[in-house]
Amino acid sequence: MKKILLQISIWMGLAVATPLAAQTTAAITPLLTGQSTTTTLVVPADDAQAHPFYLRGLYPEWSKLTAEQAYEDARAAMELCKARIAAVCALSEDEANFENTFLATENATIELQNVLYTLQHLSQVNDTPEFRAAVEQLSSEFMDMQAVIFTNDRLWQLMKAASRPERMEGLSPAKKRAVQQICEIFLDNGIELSSEAKQRKTELEKEILKLSLQYDKNIQDHTQSWELLITDSAQLAGVPAPVMSAMRHAAQDAGYCKDGKDAWLVTMRDETVGQVMTYCDVQVTRKQCWEGLRGACSAAPYDNEPLVMRIMELRQELAELLRFRHFADYEARTRMVESGRDALEFVNFLIEKIQPTYDAEMKQMMEYYRRYVDSTAQKLPPWDELYAAIFYFSLQADTASVDITPYLSAGNVVNGMLAHYSKLLGLTFRQLPSAYVKPGESCPEGKIEVWHPSVKVVGIYDTATGTHYGSFYMDLYRRETKRPGGWCSPIRLANPGPNGEILEPHIGVLVTNFDPPRKGKPTLFSFADVQVLFHEFGHMLHHMLSHTEMQGHCAMGVAWDFSEFPSTLSENFAWEPAVLSSFAFHYKTGEPYPAEQLEKLTAQRTFMVADKYMELLRQARLDLELHMNFNEKFRGRDLDEVSAELTQGLTPPFTAPNFSEMRYVPHCISGGYTAGLYTYAWSEVMAADAYTRFQREGITNPEVGAAYRKSILELGDSKPAQELYRMFMGRNPSAEAFLKARGFVK
Repeated sequence: MKKILLQISIWMGLAVATPLAAQTTAAITPLLTGQSTTTTLVVPADDAQAHPFYLRGLYPEWSKLTAEQAYEDARAAMELCKARIAAVCALSEDEANFENTFLATENATIELQNVLYTLQHLSQVNDTPEFRAAVEQLSSEFMDMQAVIFTNDRLWQLMKAASRPERMEGLSPAKKRAVQQICEIFLDNGIELSSEAKQRKTELEKEILKLSLQYDKNIQDHTQSWELLITDSAQLAGVPAPVMSAMRHAAQDAGYCKDGKDAWLVTMRDETVGQVMTYCDVQVTRKQCWEGLRGACSAAPYDNEPLVMRIMELRQELAELLRFRHFADYEARTRMVESGRDALEFVNFLIEKIQPTYDAEMKQMMEYYRRYVDSTAQKLPPWDELYAAIFYFSLQADTASVDITPYLSAGNVVNGMLAHYSKLLGLTFRQLPSAYVKPGESCPEGKIEVWHPSVKVVGIYDTATGTHYGSFYMDLYRRETKRPGGWCSPIRLANPGPNGEILEPHIGVLVTNFDPPRKGKPTLFSFADVQVLFHEFGHMLHHMLSHTEMQGHCAMGVAWDFSEFPSTLSENFAWEPAVLSSFAFHYKTGEPYPAEQLEKLTAQRTFMVADKYMELLRQARLDLELHMNFNEKFRGRDLDEVSAELTQGLTPPFTAPNFSEMRYVPHCISGGYTAGLYTYAWSEVMAADAYTRFQREGITNPEVGAAYRKSILELGDSKPAQELYRMFMGRNPSAEAFLKARGFVK
């Protein structure tokens, strides 16, 4: 219930595994062989067939989900929601109880929730002007819809009546928790404000939303438009052959290779810009790439500084209107931390612990840079930062010689990962029959529609009982109209039955942007790709396995700074020799990855590790400072200048001013991590601590897996996050394991 109401206010191809890999994946044989089963889901007797965006109980018919249909279905869902809320409001206070007030309000928003999830997903995997326009227009209308609920005084009076102690008797703990959470949400959203204040709140939220969408649009448009055409291969000296090949293909596809001449196209779309900055020996080329990548959204027409400043002004006003000191405190009301100050203290605590290691790393890297690149350098040109780091790394013989990519074919990695979780958590994974259907065509009988031919559908079942927990779409490969990055998101939330059964399983999506398959060549992952896959799959398991009495208590409703915990913990398994050995086979010979190389691979995890975490903590500090101290530190000043002041000592000693990361980090400005980027570090600490139990009792120990599943994955937000952690670990989290594992303390 909590998540549903909050959502109104917000907004792979599997290759055939080798026989060697198949030996270890018996639990997912149907996925490997193509056998499959489907589950018949409940279709309600209403007009949902006419509104495919909010069709309940079935897999979406993607070929019918156009931008025009989104308008129609969203508005129909909003009218349906209004009518249901009106029916609740027709009750008398004497009649109000949990079922006809709180539960009925939740049910009123289900179709609207489905439209939100589906439209948001389509705008991310098919970023067309039509979907952009639909998201922008409907976001404003959704904001108006929010007012129907959060400013409805009559509904609030009924909720207060329904939450009286005598009417709460007999409710389960989960229902009582839901009642408390919903009441807090109404209060935090200003239900008891004056009518004038409520109107101003709506105006603020609409303007923030409009500016946030423009901020995202600027990033996406800059990403899509920036490119660097190279016609002389000497300007790309040092760039690895696979990257050169990808850039040549990109130039050919764009029509730049004419009259038999070669050309290489560097873009942000396929992330080759970062590869060139890392490996290219030509400083001029590196600088050109830096100006595009790090200078993102720093100049017209995509300058994001005015948007950042205005959004911060509005958020501060909104927080004060709702009686919070600042927006960070407003956001902290539903998080594990209790205030913005607590979050900032956590960030500064980690910075203090990491700083000595970071300073030593920077000193040693500069020594190597002066010795091998520029003997006169006292500071580092910012366009040389990635190059200097990888140059330094390449000189470390014990770790630099590790090349695992030829052992990471896509199908083996995916199936090995599923095999691990099958054993650990007692699950069975089945690839379900799917088909890409073009608009106007019919889906073949017995198959599930997908939005692109490379997308696959996987069902998750309990091995012991056969219960179908949910299905998810895997969309692993980069496309031109697909937004960069990786994410996991819901499409449909499970419908829990009255006796604990699942009437309608979860449906979700797992999206990444790995290099797409090319004709005649195997799809190989980098080890960084493997980590991303394990991370996002950790999110997916959290979503798919949440089995809660209240739909709004599913995993998508947990405290925001708890949401990254399962995904971060999942990354640890990718480094384990026992897990790696289940999928790391040479794509040509089928030979397993050499055991003697595993130690070298593991050593890479701690190479320049302080630099990695300092980047995260630097951004987290800026995020919190913006949302806590905007008036005192940012208002009326240059964003890049203030950002440099607040992060002094947390970046390498640069020869030129750098651009503020707040220009192009949507997590902080327009995404769900507003005043919450610290969440990633917070989760790293919890994940490292919790992983010690797996290390101690066995990383594939089904008993530990069962405890993790029952304590963390299944319970969602039905209990406070701190309580769930204590259920699994028997105590509160400690930073000791994280600091030791990363080498920050002895």
